[in-house]
Amino acid sequence: MIQSLSNLIPNGLVKKYSFRPPNPAQYVFEYRDGKYQFYPIIKGVKKQIFSYYLRIDSYILKNDKLYVPLIHLSGYVQNTKIEASSSKECSFNSKSFQDETEKLTQRRRMLIIFSHANASDLGDVYSFGERISIEYGVDFIAYDYTGYGIGFGQFKISEQQTYEDLQSVLSFAINRLNYSLNQIILWGFSIGSGPATEIATRFGGLAGLILQAPIASIYNWFGDGDYGEQDIYVNYKKIQYVRSNILIIHGDADNIVGHQHSEKLYNKYLQYNGIGKIQLTFVKDAGHNDLQFHIERGLDQLGVQIQNFFKQKGGAFSEKENTLLNLCYIKEHIPGQHIYQCNSLRKFSSQEEIQKNNRKALFSLCTCE
Repeated sequence: MIQSLSNLIPNGLVKKYSFRPPNPAQYVFEYRDGKYQFYPIIKGVKKQIFSYYLRIDSYILKNDKLYVPLIHLSGYVQNTKIEASSSKECSFNSKSFQDETEKLTQRRRMLIIFSHANASDLGDVYSFGERISIEYGVDFIAYDYTGYGIGFGQFKISEQQTYEDLQSVLSFAINRLNYSLNQIILWGFSIGSGPATEIATRFGGLAGLILQAPIASIYNWFGDGDYGEQDIYVNYKKIQYVRSNILIIHGDADNIVGHQHSEKLYNKYLQYNGIGKIQLTFVKDAGHNDLQFHIERGLDQLGVQIQNFFKQKGGAFSEKENTLLNLCYIKEHIPGQHIYQCNSLRKFSSQEEIQKNNRKALFSLCTCE
């Protein structure tokens, strides 16, 4: 049955429908005052966002093969006096504000890097990240895969590229934002479980891996079985190599990615590892897309389980892992920035020498668009 199914479904067709970025993007980035600003688009209208609880920074990681927009949410209290307003458009709940600011005082130096589902981008991921960051007291990065969001149509989308995207974001968080590897949890939702699981196998020093409604693999969505090399995001063959703590969350009413996918991942892990580092939780009456609302609440047993998971830190990481993170570090893109592409490792010490060597064509001046 499995063999006949794989013959009926061409690999190219599966890959085509595996990557379905929203078009147009559900947000925009604008470069103002020396930095990118993030604006979600809601019902066709660009919205300006402001939070009293969180700092929101936006970046783009870019080279000739990679284009990754990301937003970084971190905790702070806006030092602004709140005035009462009689405007119907402005309603301020002082009790809610007090509750949220109290949560900020309990924040820990922990970072979530969130890999989103298919048919999604930063525009609809932002609100989830905001709630997770406030409710659980952690920092949060959401990013778009190359070819998604504002990068739609500019680059080819592929399984391997999503791995490089997440690895670059992880390196950026460490080298640019000053997190330690053992302070970072990778979180993958649906197809995002693919890059999250793959990168978790590469870095044992991570604080953890959270899989939200994950897939066992792309072809296993059509039917259980081993489809060989044509299958992509083969999480069930990789999860045994994850050395950090794992939390799998799935809705028992999920009719898009059945909870059997999570069961398969859990059982495959236990075939090769002890039970101490992996947890599997089914959320009653939760589907695929509304599972996030159960997670956001943070008040019930699931919330306590997630809070306890966040308290764990990763172990030591190897010099090999550290070298890899340094090698794949990509600095943020700055529009109009001038870059000198030198054909020599020599460093020029004066403007006169730069001009002299420019005439000799030792370097060229390029402008990033």
